[in-house]
Amino acid sequence: MNYEEDFNMATKKGIDVSIHQGKIDWSKVKGNVSFVILRAGFGDALAYPKQIDSTFEYNYKGCKDNGIPCGVYWYSYANSVESAKKEAKACLSVIKGKKFEYPIYFDLEESAQLSRGKTFCDSIVKAFCSEIENAGYYA
Repeated sequence: MNYEEDFNMATKKGIDVSIHQGKIDWSKVKGNVSFVILRAGFGDALAYPKQIDSTFEYNYKGCKDNGIPCGVYWYSYANSVESAKKEAKACLSVIKGKKFEYPIYFDLEESAQLSRGKTFCDSIVKAFCSEIENAGYYA
C-alpha cells in the first residue's frame, strides 16, 4: 500500500480507542467508521504489563473480526532519544505478528516533552519512527 497516495483523510472517518472507551461492541462500530487507531500501550518498561493497553488485544481482534482497517498508537513519555527507542521496542513487542492497514503512530502530547521545544520533539519522533520502520512497519 502506498500510504501517501491512499490516505485521503478528508473523506474518511476514524476513531482512536483505548481502555478509556471501555468494552466496545465492534459489530456496532462496523460500517460507521473507515478505520480505527488502537492504543497498544505507553512508556518504555515492558517489565510492567500495566503499560500495555489492557483492551488492545480485544480491540485488535474486534477490528479484524469485523473487517475494520486499523493502525496503532503508542503514547509517549520519552525524555530522550534513547527512551524513545525503548518505547519503540516496547511497542514492537506488543504488536509483533499483527497486521495493520494504517501506520504505527507516536503519540506525543506530554507537556514535559513539548516544553523542551521542536528540536527535542523532532529527535524523539524520529528515533521512535526509525525503529518502527526498521522493523518493517510504516510509522
